[in-house]
Amino acid sequence: MLQKLSLTALALIASTLLHAADPLTDAVRAIEAGRHAQAAQMLTPLANGGNPLAQFRLGALYYQGHGVPEDEKQAIYWWKKAAAQGYTEAMFQLGSAYLFGSQIAKIVPDPDREAAMWYFQAASAGHAEAQYHLGLLFLAGKGVIDSRTEAARWMRKAAAQGHPEAKKALASIEGGK
Repeated sequence: MLQKLSLTALALIASTLLHAADPLTDAVRAIEAGRHAQAAQMLTPLANGGNPLAQFRLGALYYQGHGVPEDEKQAIYWWKKAAAQGYTEAMFQLGSAYLFGSQIAKIVPDPDREAAMWYFQAASAGHAEAQYHLGLLFLAGKGVIDSRTEAARWMRKAAAQGHPEAKKALASIEGGK
């Protein structure tokens, strides 16, 4: 009888542990439900603990000013932490922040070059949107040399992943030779 009771208790404990709340999943659900302040509170200890997804998500909340004061510098801080761990989406967002941000572009000497550097890192890791954006930078000569060859190279990589705008841009680049 005692052995049966012990097995039942163990099964109950195991079931409880399996269904225990995952703080990161709960934070993402809070974001999806529009409970941004709650999500930020849940993400902060995870981000401080080194979780790259938590760092990325917390950075996004700061960038958009959802649940926390809008703060591009804080967003950059968290995205750089996630990027340092190889989180490709954070690298892409860093590139976009330097290219399109209103405050962050003022704290570096050449925001276009900074954007190109982060897009390059994400693009080199296979991020199709970063490959497309990097191709656009090469077409415009923003932050990088003006090079149709390099633009086509990166557009080709993005197009190979099914990126529709990259396919159009590539056709235009190659048709305009």
